[in-house]
Parts: sequence; structure tokens; C-alpha cells
Amino acid sequence: PASAVSTTPAPRRTSPTRFLLSTAALGAAGGILVVAINLSLLAVPPSSLSYSIYSATLGIWFLGPLVATALFRRPGVAILPSVFAGIVNFVTPFGFAQFATFLIAGVILELPFAIMLYRRWSDRMIKTAFPIALIAASGVYLLACLLADVIRFSEWVPWLAIGTVVVTVALAFGLTSLSMSIAAKLRRAGVGGPLAMQSNSAPTPDPATTPPAARAASCRGQPRSAFTTTAGRSPGRTA
Repeated sequence: PASAVSTTPAPRRTSPTRFLLSTAALGAAGGILVVAINLSLLAVPPSSLSYSIYSATLGIWFLGPLVATALFRRPGVAILPSVFAGIVNFVTPFGFAQFATFLIAGVILELPFAIMLYRRWSDRMIKTAFPIALIAASGVYLLACLLADVIRFSEWVPWLAIGTVVVTVALAFGLTSLSMSIAAKLRRAGVGGPLAMQSNSAPTPDPATTPPAARAASCRGQPRSAFTTTAGRSPGRTA
């Protein structure tokens, strides 16, 4: 049997200006959150405990890029909000070091999608890639702290080590769910347009509203079964 023509128009791509402004806003919001966290952690004296807390909560640094990636789903989208978040953090005592850390966070988040050649943007891919990136980033930071001896093995008692790992993993999955939820709400509000595996193809013509001459032109050179009327009959079919 002949298949009916789909009447669903292709989604529109978000304009570059709107895309840039949206990623800037998401990055700035995530950067402000990190500023507040870092300033509050300055009150904690440097110790194995404080650096373990830094390591376990490192995923919060990714919140802006996480939301942007879940919302727009296109190459490079994790880098832009990381840049804006880093710029916001210039106001902190850490300055350029914060900016570099945000860039590294953006690159780490971008890697799983780059490995897949930016062909996988499904929810399943995001639910897999986000936790892996967050846990990997926290693991790298923790290893660096251990090698630099700011986290001392003698002070890293079992409850602290287990707690760091548990909080890191739980926060990774929690931030993944949160970022996807925020992205879905923003999309429903009209930010970012339709689900961002967007297509540049033209909308498929609607047989109910397309003039007969245009329908005939669109079918020219194609098999008769590739275009049917809403009644399921090929136009111009002869007995």
C-alpha cells in the first residue's frame, strides 16, 4: 500500500543571535552560582576535607553548559556557556584560574559528543554522556589533589573517601536530570526552538493545502507510490 505524505513541518533552526544570547545567559547564570559557592567555601580552611568537598561538588560548575547542551544539542554548545561563566568568575579572587577551569569543563563535556562525531543527540546519549563527563572531571580533580598532596592519604579516612565518591556519583546523575528538566521547560517556553536536532530541510508539503499544479511538480520524477492524496490514491492513476 502507498504511504501517506507526512504533514509535519521540519523544525526551524534557532537564529545565531538568539543562540548566542541564550548560551550567554545560561553561562552567566551558572557562573554566578559558582561564584556564590566559591565565596562560601573560602570560609572553610584548606584541608583534605575542604578539597574533598571541592571535588565532590565540581559538577555544579557544569550546570550552565549542561543545560545549554541539553537544550540546543549542536557541536560546540558546551564551550560557549563555559566561556561566559568563566568571564563572570573574573570577579572572584581566583580570576584567570577560574576561567581556565571552566574552559576545561566545557571541553570535557564536549568530548563524548565529539567522539560520536556529533551524530548522537538523543536523550539516551545525553543521559549517558553527562554523568560520564561529570564523574571523569571530578575524578581528574581528585587525582590532582592527591598528587599535589593537598588531600593527604593519612587524612583521607574511609568515611571521607566513600562520602566523596557517593556524593560525586549522586550529584552527576542529579545534575543530569536537573539540566534536562530545565532544558525541557525552556523549550516549552520558546527558548531554543524545537528539539535541537534541527534540520535545514524544507517543510514537507501538505496535500490538503497544496495546489494541484504544485503537487504534480513536486511528484515529477518520483515513483507514484511516493506521493499520495489524503484519500490514499495516487494522482493521475489510470485504470
